[in-house]
Amino acid sequence: MEHSISDPSRNCNYVSKVISQVQTVRHGVPQGSIRGPLWFLCYLRGLPGVMSVGGAACLYADDTNITVRGDSKESIEIASFLNLSNAKGFLDSKNLLINPNKSNFISSCTKQTQDKLSPNIFLDDKKLDQVECTKFLGLLIDEHLSWDKHIDHVVNRMSSGLYAMRQLYKICNSKTLLTIYYSLVHSHLAYGISLYGATKKGNLDRILLQQKRGIRIMHNLKKTDSVKNLFIELGILTVYGLYILETATYAKQLVNETSDEYRHPYNTRFHRNVDRHNLEFYKKKTKYIGNRFLHCLPRTFLTEANNKLFKNKLKDYLIRLAPYSLEEFGDSL
Repeated sequence: MEHSISDPSRNCNYVSKVISQVQTVRHGVPQGSIRGPLWFLCYLRGLPGVMSVGGAACLYADDTNITVRGDSKESIEIASFLNLSNAKGFLDSKNLLINPNKSNFISSCTKQTQDKLSPNIFLDDKKLDQVECTKFLGLLIDEHLSWDKHIDHVVNRMSSGLYAMRQLYKICNSKTLLTIYYSLVHSHLAYGISLYGATKKGNLDRILLQQKRGIRIMHNLKKTDSVKNLFIELGILTVYGLYILETATYAKQLVNETSDEYRHPYNTRFHRNVDRHNLEFYKKKTKYIGNRFLHCLPRTFLTEANNKLFKNKLKDYLIRLAPYSLEEFGDSL
């Protein structure tokens, strides 16, 4: 890393077998290096600091997003103008360009909102397009956070993996097929499950159906054959079990990180209370639903201070349970 800073010189291969002279990189970050994303984050580290009131920046490598809050169309337009102007000024100082044609925005609101906000947001005198769904770090986020579009995407990716399993069934043993399942099917449903798992039950049932198909392919079963025991035998978490595992583990980590002055071993009257809320939309928060899952667990789970041991114990518990719904885990859910 020290060498990269002290000697920022690079070659440029213009034509096959012809290399240019060594030139010093005066702006930006060196290309073609495994440290590239890290350098780029360091290069943009000051961007969140230029955001004004009502705005925040989220950076992940070269994927930059700005969130703006407001209680009216006018307040959102003003906050967007100020934050985008500050961001553009910062990027101009770094000799970086924003492409307005590849920029858009999404307005989030609940389905019960009668007056949908459609603010006019401009960047370089170009009006940005308002979209109903956008992709952020591999997740398809819609304006109502229903996750319907993302579920469609996950189911399609799982279907492609199941097709590969069908083609390989005749030449692979069950152990190899299980590895293929985790690589081509399970990986797609596991990514972001703690967020999109808050969708409606019908969406999660679609994913569960794909899981069942995968297990039937591995064991050459009929469509009407039950596979619940095979979930347990193979050690595969159902989509409901995986959602419970990830959200409950997240909530438990927050509990363990709480200062000792707020923690005690006493079984008080309100120790199982969860955060109060006014909207059903609040229940989609990972922290909220994770706390509800924790309250459904036996006391022995809650006293575990080691996050890794807690997750392993909970995973074993959920594998043995193999829930086909959240109600199978807790009656109050």
